Amino acid sequence: MAKTSHKIFVQKRNLISLPREIREHLNIKEGDVLDIRIENNKIVIEPMKLVPSSQAYFWSETVQRDMLEAKNDVDSGNVREFNTISEFLNGIKQ
Repeated sequence: MAKTSHKIFVQKRNLISLPREIREHLNIKEGDVLDIRIENNKIVIEPMKLVPSSQAYFWSETVQRDMLEAKNDVDSGNVREFNTISEFLNGIKQ
């Protein structure tokens, strides 16, 4: 999306409307959650994608780093195969 400027007006009850071009570009739909904050004396509005609390651990920095390391190991062939659970358990003890 090209940098464009949109003039919007604050309406009754201090409501604002996001221009269609911006909503479509960011795939913002009714009911979505937006984070709004002040940075360097500017208003920043950022769409948020909510993650169920039961899955939040997966998106932690540590887990994402570990997943990337595992992917790199698989991609480089740095893996071992086990035929039985006993082989696996013996392999992780080493």
